[in-house]
Amino acid sequence: MTIPSLIVATYGGGTGMATQQECLEILDCDGPGNVNKLAEIAAATVLAGETSLGAAISASDWVTGHESLGRDR
Repeated sequence: MTIPSLIVATYGGGTGMATQQECLEILDCDGPGNVNKLAEIAAATVLAGETSLGAAISASDWVTGHESLGRDR
């Protein structure tokens, strides 16, 4: 997986809006100087998703959940 142009921000723009500010505070990423931490969190989240997807495909269990819940239509 590559993320060649991941754009994240912890200061300025919409980061001062209430919901965005609260989320950044929960992650302890608010304010200038924390952008690398936020980028690492985003990349780790993507890596976790890719690992989960790869494991499901390897186990031939990719669509079992959808089928069991009737979402295969």
